[in-house]
Amino acid sequence: MNLKKIMCDQIAPQLISVRKEKGLSIQDVALQTPLSLNMITLIEQGAPVAARHYQRLLKFYGKKMDIKLTNLN
Repeated sequence: MNLKKIMCDQIAPQLISVRKEKGLSIQDVALQTPLSLNMITLIEQGAPVAARHYQRLLKFYGKKMDIKLTNLN
């Protein structure tokens, strides 16, 4: 599985869920963070944007991303 697929299939839906659980629209998040509406939309679509943008969004939500390595065998 490549990173783009992981972002689209796993991370983006979780970010959308967190935003909705907090009762926020994309516009609300854009107004409360240094991220633009377009950037948040790209992140939620799993677009390959700079990691710092994901970090800003995760920090705003009070979340962190854990990445683990697994064996291919």
